[in-house]
Amino acid sequence: MRKFVQLCLSAATTITMLTAFATEAGAATSFPFRDIQNSFAKSQILDLYNRGIIGGDGNGYFRPTQQITRAEFATMLLKAKGIPAPSADSYEGTFRDVPRGEWFTPYAEASYRLGVTSGKGTGLFQPSDHLTREEMVKMAVNALGRDSETARHLSYAAYSSAINNFADRGTISSWAVKPLAYAIQQGMLSGRSANEIKPQDTATREEVVAFLSRSLVPHPKGTNLIPVSRGNLPFFDKKGAVATAYTHSGALSSIGLQVREGLVAVDPAQIPLGSHLYIPGYGYGIAGDTGGDIKAARVDLFKDSYTAAIQFGRQDVNVFVID
Repeated sequence: MRKFVQLCLSAATTITMLTAFATEAGAATSFPFRDIQNSFAKSQILDLYNRGIIGGDGNGYFRPTQQITRAEFATMLLKAKGIPAPSADSYEGTFRDVPRGEWFTPYAEASYRLGVTSGKGTGLFQPSDHLTREEMVKMAVNALGRDSETARHLSYAAYSSAINNFADRGTISSWAVKPLAYAIQQGMLSGRSANEIKPQDTATREEVVAFLSRSLVPHPKGTNLIPVSRGNLPFFDKKGAVATAYTHSGALSSIGLQVREGLVAVDPAQIPLGSHLYIPGYGYGIAGDTGGDIKAARVDLFKDSYTAAIQFGRQDVNVFVID
């Protein structure tokens, strides 16, 4: 969100570069990066910089062939969706390795609430891990909101056809097959060569920029705005609803996620599954479940304990549909 800190030699500090402090959208129309003249993504790099989605290292370098971390990418994704930086005061302690006060903490937690990521391993986000190409695609397709449900429901014939020409298709992780196939179908992704997708390779900064330029950046954003903690959030629709709360049941949600804070049970005839939501007083969430009693203008909000669910009771809320 701001200008990038100077590149440091320590690995612990390196994670704070690259996306933490990108210039606000509209603050500049160009930036003389010294090292992008030969990048295949030069025009996209400048475009995303001018949109406030990415930044350099503070010394005029973008480092296009450098690897990118999971924390940096989660930050890019929310910015590409037009979501202002979540408030640091909303810290929930979602991940054991995402402490309070880090620049990426609000983005990691909001990404979890929106269903963009579930982390890596129980209670871990692993923010400094280098992002793989299949992780890049999986998280970005999740960030598309309701379109992610289209990817999740791809038939065997459809996803097999999409990846069939890649000799290394057998190296794609099972959880990434459908998102990769969907991204290929939609023209968002191409292989690293004519017949190899290289899903386990780490993604470079220029690859990520090119991918976001083909996938999330062109994704429509609402023209209505609601003030949130650090800016205005674009949304498509506002729905008044009666909200109740529920907690752990042991079952997966309707869209295949483990239940978690941010998961909202809806009537799909009113709010399509996969839609990203903002509910004042509750925060960001995803329309990710259904219920026999959840009909018409009724939603059910996940709470992390039975006590919290009971205390929530029954409330009138506004549901803002982000996408």
